[in-house]
Amino acid sequence: MAMTGVVKDELSRLPVLKPCCRKAEVSTLLRFASGLHLVSGRIVIEAELDTNVTARRLIKDIGEVFGHKAEVLVLAPAGLRKGSRYLVRVYRDGEALARQTGLIDNHGRPVRGLPRQVVAGATCDAEAAWRGAFLAHGSLTEPGRSMSLEVTCPGPEAALALVGSARRLKIHAKAREVRGVDRVVVRDGDAIGALLTRLGAHDSVLAWEDRRMRREFRATANRLANFDDANLRRSARAAVAAGARVQRALEILGEEAPEHLVIAGRLRVEHKQASLEELGQLADPPLTKDAIAGRIRRLLAMADKRAQDVGIPNTEANLTVDMLSP
Repeated sequence: MAMTGVVKDELSRLPVLKPCCRKAEVSTLLRFASGLHLVSGRIVIEAELDTNVTARRLIKDIGEVFGHKAEVLVLAPAGLRKGSRYLVRVYRDGEALARQTGLIDNHGRPVRGLPRQVVAGATCDAEAAWRGAFLAHGSLTEPGRSMSLEVTCPGPEAALALVGSARRLKIHAKAREVRGVDRVVVRDGDAIGALLTRLGAHDSVLAWEDRRMRREFRATANRLANFDDANLRRSARAAVAAGARVQRALEILGEEAPEHLVIAGRLRVEHKQASLEELGQLADPPLTKDAIAGRIRRLLAMADKRAQDVGIPNTEANLTVDMLSP
């Protein structure tokens, strides 16, 4: 099951006992998932949800907390919608429920943001508001480079109110508009884990963090492997280039080269893929890495000076484009 479904399933089964939290959750869920309709002069509330368990939770809370009866209709998959949708409808007492949940004000006008009792409520109300918003129109992507927890909002006022609720929970969320749709997004991995914990999705947090750790471990391993591979390629290319320069240096100096420098140079030519430390171990007697490097460096410097004095190509004349490429 995708992470969004896992979280929604757990949140829909989470027991909430405090009346204020249940009211805040229902009010926010209806604000984010519902539409107000006038049928024969009567206000009808309809909330379209994507899971059956969420629909049952909403019907139960509407009955137990607000004392109204709701019904549910199942909408079969159609078009781009692959799964069934569940339409929770309050017909008889729609106006009363709309006033109780803050969907309309005292003058019967629709409220654009979240109800005042949710915005000005306690911290538990802010948690309940986020829980209701996520159940209505939330999504959680798999952990990775572009991980995010996102809620689609009915308007900019509701988005800003949800951002304010996140701020009260010490969670950094950002409101943005994408192709005319208002969204609230949490992108930081630690913030996503903290928010899910505050909402009560503890099992989902463990599953999400486990996937996140595996993804990060795999990415780190790949980066290290690529880094080591690149270093090995650069080292091998540099060794081959050094061998070509040493070969040219021996040709330039001939018998004038000091014997100890010639020995170091021949080791470099004969073992082009070896590291300086390995070349030192091949010497007789063995030399340190710095000692073998110093002798090769002096050999090249001596040959370049001789080539300049005589007016012939120096030790870099044997280098090819492949040897010089990074």
